[in-house]
Amino acid sequence: MPLLTREELHAKKLPWMEIDDFEFVVLGRTPGHRPPAAPAPNGHTPFWGTYQGNPDPTFLELKPTTPRQRLVVIDGEVQFESEGVRCTMKRRDFVEVPQSGGRVTNVGTSTAEIAIISGHWSKVIRNEICLFRPDKPCDYHYHDGEEYWFVFRGHFTLNYDGQEYDMKPGLMLAAGMGWEHGSIAPEEHFEGVVMAMGLSGQNRDGHLNREMHGAPTKVREVPEELIRLHRKAAVLQTA
Repeated sequence: MPLLTREELHAKKLPWMEIDDFEFVVLGRTPGHRPPAAPAPNGHTPFWGTYQGNPDPTFLELKPTTPRQRLVVIDGEVQFESEGVRCTMKRRDFVEVPQSGGRVTNVGTSTAEIAIISGHWSKVIRNEICLFRPDKPCDYHYHDGEEYWFVFRGHFTLNYDGQEYDMKPGLMLAAGMGWEHGSIAPEEHFEGVVMAMGLSGQNRDGHLNREMHGAPTKVREVPEELIRLHRKAAVLQTA
């Protein structure tokens, strides 16, 4: 099960992976939603740090270069416009960007966060935002299909195939069919966009585990190089 940054995905993508690219973007507040500037006493102009000189853009033009591109709202409120479509979207909402392109604009009262995921998938059965924390961990499980996590918040330990891995924002987990994964003791609150692809084999949906569903059958090859890429360093015990 590879764990890949965006750059590693471009360089090390395996043939069975249906994701070609992903990125997280922050959209700034539109001028109408920014607080008015305070009067400048004695000719002094307030300065609020580097963000003031380099604010986030309030909109983004999208033009797919892959067969599929999906816009997912992580936080805030945005408006998406494309040929014949205009809709307002909030957290967990998603839309397929047409090949003709589209435009996403922050229309909320705070910053907005979005994920843009590109690829060549044939079927997505679930698009969700997962949220786990120390008191609500993610059970150890596998699937009858591929699943992808795009982590955008939090640092935690991923359990995979008897090993532990350091997860952080900006990493993509590509869980091939039958590869066990979860986070049974996350150190902190973490969130990610999850995409579950079409089922095969026994076509069972949801989390599958050995106790209820039997041992998994791995049907995707993963080179050892990618398995150990982000493996957690072992802690040496000394007397």
